[in-house]
Amino acid sequence: MKQPPTRVGLSALLAARARLAVIAVMLIMSPVVTPADSPDYGQETISTASTTVNETTPTPASPLSGAILERSKLTGDWWDVRDTLSSRGFALDVSLTQFYQGVVAGGNERDFEYGGKLDYYLNFDGAKAGLWPGLSLTMHVETRYGEDVNDIEGMLAFANFNMAFPKAGKTGTGVTALKLTQSLFDHVLLIAGKINTLDDFRLNFTGRNGLERFMNSAIVANIINGRTVPYSTYGAGFALFEKEGPEFTFLARDPDNHPTAADLNELFAHGVLLTGSFRLPVTFNGLAGTQVIGGGWSSRHYTSLDPSSWENIPGQGLVAPEESGSWALYYNFDQYLWVSSSNTNTWLGIFGMSGLSDGNPNSVRWNVTFGVSAGGLIPGRERDTCGLGYFHIGLSDNFKDLLSGPSAPPGLAQRDEQGVELYYNATFTPWCHLTADLQIAQPSTKRLDTTVLLGSRLKIDF
Repeated sequence: MKQPPTRVGLSALLAARARLAVIAVMLIMSPVVTPADSPDYGQETISTASTTVNETTPTPASPLSGAILERSKLTGDWWDVRDTLSSRGFALDVSLTQFYQGVVAGGNERDFEYGGKLDYYLNFDGAKAGLWPGLSLTMHVETRYGEDVNDIEGMLAFANFNMAFPKAGKTGTGVTALKLTQSLFDHVLLIAGKINTLDDFRLNFTGRNGLERFMNSAIVANIINGRTVPYSTYGAGFALFEKEGPEFTFLARDPDNHPTAADLNELFAHGVLLTGSFRLPVTFNGLAGTQVIGGGWSSRHYTSLDPSSWENIPGQGLVAPEESGSWALYYNFDQYLWVSSSNTNTWLGIFGMSGLSDGNPNSVRWNVTFGVSAGGLIPGRERDTCGLGYFHIGLSDNFKDLLSGPSAPPGLAQRDEQGVELYYNATFTPWCHLTADLQIAQPSTKRLDTTVLLGSRLKIDF
């Protein structure tokens, strides 16, 4: 747990918030830029940090050259260096995301926190480099700095998922993905290396690791996997796919988290994690959608109080019975409901996630998430997106009993957690996005009142 933040004087705090308000007003007054080659509807931005298979409608890359307010990256093409590197198989992208978020009601503490993330992505294409077709190497390096609300909002789910990585509450840098893939026969993909779970999570509308749309961990990804699936770890596996058709993926991974260290001498020291998923593209009234079912099993020994990459587990330091192995099953979907015939950047879609687990050692027995997202609803702001999501985390009876029993300190009694999140993501240039975010939740800890959080997020692609 982080130390309580140092209190500043009222005048200094008001001055800091005034500066942020001025920046926000300046951004809001910025001209809206909509290049001719804007992405097709139905396509979430493909993560530059992972090799994806069978994306339904690939997004054309925005031009790196051109006027500063029109190009896809703030720093442009680096005097043709970027295009030259790309033609030889190397693509480098850097982004800075800053968060200013606070608890305005409920929670463990009412305060605003500032922090940020630097993300560096390197993709290597073996065919372009003159090696052989289908070879790819992807790397993701993350730097975290500053503070966040995850230790003061009192919730089981992280209100700011992205600031939990690479190490929650700590300033530092880690290589969270270093993955080698090789495609064979246009239907097989071999995978090996260090795997970043969220980089490879594909579900429209949830929003890339909490960097672009929703921020809460229970809405960004399926939280049922929080017990067994680490954020960054080593593994290998394969994917079988049909172009624009079904896809099956299987991975064997180390069940331990390794976001900031190599730890090669500790691989599989505590067992193995096996995961599989089946992904089926579907259409509804001619509009794209996806159905996903999957599951995982880990042979590692856990307790229901062990820390998780996906959630704040209360009761740290207490002794709990150890269990051998853990499993979880899940179902995810996304579906476009409407797309404007006159402008494909104006659309409406829904998504959902659900899961079921053993309930011990997984503290989450079941979960449900449902959301609706839209793009380009405001005239003249066709690159903006917005969304409303609801989540319910059903805690296991074993977990509730453990933290309300005679051996537990007072104030730790648990209940199911549920909440909503509303965001609006304004695009001012192709490389600059400002998000306003509101979250209201009933925390899992019974003694805490309803938590209300307000926040902003500014993302710049360099």
